[in-house]
Amino acid sequence: MKQIIIKISAGIFLLLVITMLLLPGTTEEKKNVVKYWYVAGVNDAIPPCVKLFNESQDSIYVECTPIPWNEHEKKVLTAILSGDPPDVVNLVTPVPKWAARKALVNLDEIINKDRLDTNQFFPALWREMKYRGSIYALPAYTGAFALLYNKKIFKEAGLDPDKPPRTWDEVKEYSKKILKRVNGKIVRMGFVPQYGTIETPLIIAFELGAKFINDDGTKVKLSEPGIEKAFQWEHDFFDVYSVNEVSAFMGGFGYGNQHGFISERVAMIVNDNSFIDQIKKYKPDLDYGVAMIPTFDGLPSVSSAGSWWLAIPRGAKNKNTAWEFMKFVVSRTTQLKESMSRAETLFPVNKEAANDPEFLSQNKYMKIFSAQMEQTRSKSIVPLAHDIFWREFSLARERSLRNIMTPERALKQAEKTIQSFLDRALDYDNYVNSKMETEGFFD
Repeated sequence: MKQIIIKISAGIFLLLVITMLLLPGTTEEKKNVVKYWYVAGVNDAIPPCVKLFNESQDSIYVECTPIPWNEHEKKVLTAILSGDPPDVVNLVTPVPKWAARKALVNLDEIINKDRLDTNQFFPALWREMKYRGSIYALPAYTGAFALLYNKKIFKEAGLDPDKPPRTWDEVKEYSKKILKRVNGKIVRMGFVPQYGTIETPLIIAFELGAKFINDDGTKVKLSEPGIEKAFQWEHDFFDVYSVNEVSAFMGGFGYGNQHGFISERVAMIVNDNSFIDQIKKYKPDLDYGVAMIPTFDGLPSVSSAGSWWLAIPRGAKNKNTAWEFMKFVVSRTTQLKESMSRAETLFPVNKEAANDPEFLSQNKYMKIFSAQMEQTRSKSIVPLAHDIFWREFSLARERSLRNIMTPERALKQAEKTIQSFLDRALDYDNYVNSKMETEGFFD
């Protein structure tokens, strides 16, 4: 009898052990948990990279939390200051702004130890990850730009639909031929410098070799010849039209099938690769082509791009496991799978993924976007005064276009304002770094 009781007890114990092992959540509890915060828009679904990572191994579990765009900076900084930050963040504002606040972990040591191949990233995107010569983040996602043009409109205007403009002078010529008015009002334009997701004078200035700031990032240089020429090109473009009538024309634009290019009211536009997804959705029969961004004779075509990036916040508790997740996200395989699993195509930051036959086969124009990424410059021009730079750059454009100031004077005024803000940011940065050295702050 005693032996029977012992056997029954042993059986019950074994059953309890098996039951405990099979209970929901026990697998994740055994894993190292990585807390991942990412900026979310309308769709808060779990990012594909998180699903892929959690399915790829059994030792680390990524727990993701979406944070709203309008509160992301406040939430992340508050978490860091409270001593309870996530292990990884996915953000888009300039890396130096965060690194200067000592909000991110310096990745130099872990990159060198792990021998991470940094050549896998497009050069412009990799440069965005640097601050004071060190790396603080990894690029994760980007968008590639090119010129889209309407072949049907080209034919109607007597232009060869297989010969998009190669130079900015040709853009002006084509635009004059394409221009259409009804009762004096513009109903169709060839190109609108202010329309699209990238600033025309910025591209032109890049192509002309403008740097905007000196090599050590301390002096703003907006009044250099390349930028003045870019502003002058845009100013001269409006010799044929008034700024006010073009603004009225653009007032009728909207989203989806009301977009100026999709509704065939604008024949040429510089836009990113995800715009092709919008064309497929709203006007799949649109007769269009894609070409390299125009430039000037003898100069390379240049684009501009920025990146969403991954970083480890200061005070993160799981740095090593966080790094494993970050490496996984930027790898060729993950970049390829994720870029092709989203509703709108993301462009890989990984060069091998961007040139993979599977990625390029999505549409016949993807090779052009990929080629354009090899010649690109970052929009993070004055990182420590990023918002001020773009506010003043936009104001200078407006003053130039409306003849309130000459391009030269407008740029000099903007340069002075931006420099003032940059000087204050640099003074604060130098103060914080001196405190770190003398008093061990942020250790």
